[in-house]
Amino acid sequence: MRRTPRRLHWLVLPSAVALVLVLAASTLVLQLVFLAAGNSAWQERDSAGAERHYSRSMDFSVLNRWIPVHNRGVARFEQSSWDAAAEDFQEAASLAPEERQCTVRLNWSLALESGADARRDADDIPGALVRYTQAEVVLAETTCSDEPAPGGGTLSDAWDEARQRVESKKTEGNATWTPPEESSDATDPAGELDERARQAQEERQRAEEQRGGDTPVEGGSGERNW
Repeated sequence: MRRTPRRLHWLVLPSAVALVLVLAASTLVLQLVFLAAGNSAWQERDSAGAERHYSRSMDFSVLNRWIPVHNRGVARFEQSSWDAAAEDFQEAASLAPEERQCTVRLNWSLALESGADARRDADDIPGALVRYTQAEVVLAETTCSDEPAPGGGTLSDAWDEARQRVESKKTEGNATWTPPEESSDATDPAGELDERARQAQEERQRAEEQRGGDTPVEGGSGERNW
């Protein structure tokens, strides 16, 4: 009788472990299923559908968590959602291993650059300059190897081209943008105070002339309040 609880204990424990393993395996399977669905939609040029599937894959992401969020960034980029894509690539960069940082950050900087281009075309030069600068920082925080790049050449070549392109656009933006001049009608607090002080002094002088003695004028001390 004394051995029964111990035997039950050892029977239950493996079952609990098995349940955890089954749940983990199921979560991983769902991650892979939605990831595959996203890849399929992407191949069919259904960027919006790919974005939805990658988002679902992220809900069940347990391994290589950077992949679905990175891929969603690609899908958003194709829909010209530059800021949303940049946010996804930023999150992916925080999760990706070191050997994948170059690829992720090249895409991240490209999303920022594309968003900057859109603002430049809309005459929002200050907003464009901010994003060009952000793109420069993203590129500066990684190094790329001579590994072949998907579009041809090497990752190192792609990094150098991106850096030069962003730098050129930023320089051009700085050259064409003129900070707005302050309005001539703007209130000058210092000048206004000087004027009020001058008027008060004139009024004090007039009061001194009018009282002719020690009788104070309105205000109780020989000075007017202003």
